[in-house]
Amino acid sequence: MKLALIGGKIVTPFRIVNNGTIVMEDGVITEIGKSADVRIPDECEVIDVSGSTVTPGFVDLLVHGGGGRGFADEDPASTKIVGDYFLRHGSTTMLASLYAKPEELLLADLRRIADYIKDNPDSNIKGIHMEGPYLNPELKGAMNEDYLWKPSVESWNKMWEASRGLIKLMTIAPELPGAYDVMRKAALDGVVLSIGHSMADFEQVELAIDYGAAHVTHIFNAMRPFHHRKPGVILGSLLKNELKIELIADTLHVHPAVMELILKLKGPNGIILITDSIRAGGMHEGEYEFADQKIFMKNSKAFLPDGTLAGSTLTLNMAIKNMIKKANAKLTDAVRMASLNGAKVLNIENRKGILAVGKDADLVVLNDEFQVEMTIQRGEIKYSRKMED
Repeated sequence: MKLALIGGKIVTPFRIVNNGTIVMEDGVITEIGKSADVRIPDECEVIDVSGSTVTPGFVDLLVHGGGGRGFADEDPASTKIVGDYFLRHGSTTMLASLYAKPEELLLADLRRIADYIKDNPDSNIKGIHMEGPYLNPELKGAMNEDYLWKPSVESWNKMWEASRGLIKLMTIAPELPGAYDVMRKAALDGVVLSIGHSMADFEQVELAIDYGAAHVTHIFNAMRPFHHRKPGVILGSLLKNELKIELIADTLHVHPAVMELILKLKGPNGIILITDSIRAGGMHEGEYEFADQKIFMKNSKAFLPDGTLAGSTLTLNMAIKNMIKKANAKLTDAVRMASLNGAKVLNIENRKGILAVGKDADLVVLNDEFQVEMTIQRGEIKYSRKMED
């Protein structure tokens, strides 16, 4: 299959090519540049995207659900429904995020997601983000405290086996007894370790880095506030270049001024935009469920009965918009935070997150309001707003 997009503003995402053309053949990009300089091959479908912005496909590392379904649902159909919902919003690569449950239920979730990924290699779901179950109950956020596990290598091995090696990222509180032993084993298994839902002090953060931590889960959320005499995860996140930070850029989890501050401190290469979306994403206001707890959604805000934020209803196209409009990010930087940076965490930046010859043809076409007009995955149109209309 040959496909060309012509006339769009291409965000590579390091520079902008105005009035550009991208040619795709057999799932990869074969030509890119100014339209006047690019030759379109014979028998190629040509789509004029003049007036639109073309970006790499988005990479979302923390997604629990959307479109009324969740990855932790027992119904196997939910996995595809969530994946398709995010394809409509430009996420061509994502991790299915799971949360703490009683052992047999969590292992069943891991097996079910792993089976889906193995059976559907062309889907946009490429691995699992295990958010827990080794989290600090003092900062559980929307997690069910009754379901949190005590760290042990034995229980980690059970999860790793159930996932068939598809856990790519794990959020853990390193200060818990036994956590460093689990981190060592998981790091040796090739898992990226992320500090989150944690009361760790600064020294424990430094030690966690030595034990494989390279990532911080949803900065400022589910971690103790910044204190100038008792620094913890927040200062470690901002000070240590070894740590990349996730940001839920919905302006609810983090104030826009703070979003702008961390952009200045970490720079566009140190931030990864995520959604942390739950099944209420894209749905009407009302009551939902998360970890066997009631969740309410109103004005796009999801929360527990006590007011605790419970994930989000964000999509990455809107996260890009918020970074640009509310946090003064450049277009190239905002796109990079939603694409290439996540690809680097997954060690797939040689194929994903950047528009260049030889890279996978994963692209998103956005209008002036950052709404997704089209999503292309491996050179195939997976979503078109015109077709939906």
